[in-house]
Amino acid sequence: MNSKPLTKPGRNEACPCGSGRKYKHCCAQPTAAPAGETGLQQLLETARYHAYQRRDFAAAEQCYRQVLELKPNHAEALAGVGQGLCWRHRLAEGKRYLARAAKALLRQADKTDGRVLLGFAEQMQIWGDMDLALQLARAAAKAMPDNASAHYGVAVCLQRLHQTNAAIAALEKVLKLVPHDAGSHILLAILEFDNKHYDAARQRLERVVAAETDTRQLARACLELSKVYDKQKRYAEAFAMFAKAGALQRQLPENLELDAAYIFKKIALFKQGYSDDLLKRWTPEQLADGLPAPVFLIGFLRSGTTLTEQVLAAHPQVLTSDENHLLEELSAELAAMAGISDDTPAALARIGIAQARQLRAYYWQRVAEEFGPEALRKRFVNKVALNSIETGLISCLFPDAKILFALRDPRDVCLSCAMQSFAASPATVNLLSWQGVAEQYAAVMDLWLSLRDRIAPAWLELRYEDVVNDFEASFRRVFELLGVDWRPEVERFHERTAGRYVATPSFAAVSQPLYNSALARWRPYRQNFAELMPQLARFVAAFGYDEADL
Repeated sequence: MNSKPLTKPGRNEACPCGSGRKYKHCCAQPTAAPAGETGLQQLLETARYHAYQRRDFAAAEQCYRQVLELKPNHAEALAGVGQGLCWRHRLAEGKRYLARAAKALLRQADKTDGRVLLGFAEQMQIWGDMDLALQLARAAAKAMPDNASAHYGVAVCLQRLHQTNAAIAALEKVLKLVPHDAGSHILLAILEFDNKHYDAARQRLERVVAAETDTRQLARACLELSKVYDKQKRYAEAFAMFAKAGALQRQLPENLELDAAYIFKKIALFKQGYSDDLLKRWTPEQLADGLPAPVFLIGFLRSGTTLTEQVLAAHPQVLTSDENHLLEELSAELAAMAGISDDTPAALARIGIAQARQLRAYYWQRVAEEFGPEALRKRFVNKVALNSIETGLISCLFPDAKILFALRDPRDVCLSCAMQSFAASPATVNLLSWQGVAEQYAAVMDLWLSLRDRIAPAWLELRYEDVVNDFEASFRRVFELLGVDWRPEVERFHERTAGRYVATPSFAAVSQPLYNSALARWRPYRQNFAELMPQLARFVAAFGYDEADL
């Protein structure tokens, strides 16, 4: 998941600790704990100081744990421990603490500052518990009926839970309080779009684009308006709008500070560093540690990985992950073990087979911690689209793995990426320009083509178009790769998804039955693709798409 750290509150705002006092009179002025004193209030003030003044979340977590020894159901302490764990990628354990904190707050909602309820609702959104986030937001709206932010929080949760009409009702309350709020109008337009009220969505977004001066909100409005224009077959206007949105997003501080060359340098290092010998350094028989064979679902962004994951998750013998940091953590463990950072191939070449077994055990330990012991009994599928650049690491440490690589027409991938909002990161900053999307796609897919016929794991490329045109035949091949039987109920995957939170940008699409309207979406933009074809033509041909359109 992509999220932001806690924001330091204003001096006159309610203190995030839940005390009900202003921040300047609470955590902004902690007192040092006297030697040996372990009183509850002293520990809380020290924890708040570490969290909000020093940004030292590990130290804050330690203090909060001491509070829990004295008062096990203390909401602030539970939340503090949960936040610390989540920021260290211990999401399963962290979310359990956060859920306990949320329930503790809800039990005393009538006595809790509404701003505290709302702030914690926003944190639960960040960590993906939309049901509890919705309960907290509703409690905040009840406590602060004239607070537009509280009703907006309710609307966001309802939208992510696919409760469109209820979300619209919540936004109508917001707009009665703040009639010209751009963010609320943008979200309402998104919901109108989902309800197929395209003219209403277009008119609303055009008004925002004409009046808005805030760069972030203007970028959002332009991007959403591009989708409406696309749906209404106003393709030239759609292209102009998503190009403008990307240009505006590139001006945002979080994107300006990113190294756009980072992912290209990493790919170049991997392409050069993974020799045939390193890719097949150990056989499954040599490793022989009795651990399960992992499955990795990878590909480029917007290629159908979320759809595939939701179908797999509908199978009773399969357990899937959403986006996670497991391979990122494994790489960090490898770097520490080898004493080599920022060069995974060199680190792999330095370690021995005993250390390789330790790393494999570490991976499955983390899987069990995050997804429960059931992950070791079922076929566990690790789904992170851009783990595709980690194919070499997978091959070296997991020669027994199965790799499922999601494919889609390269032109549709690029168009979909250009029309999608992503959280700022080195892996997405290039997707903010038309040329940048094609360059990153070409780099990632070139790496895959250079490795796929040399790696140890068995692999299968699954084309999105084949899934849409012949679902059963496509997924019979997938389940054969995974070693599980075909189950007809997977065709009803969308029933399982409806009303549930899905973390990726595809959350709305995967709650519906399969549809073919996303096939060959690029064709009306043929003229705009002329400048990208030098990068894309090779991959159109390599993956079996229609070369007559080149």
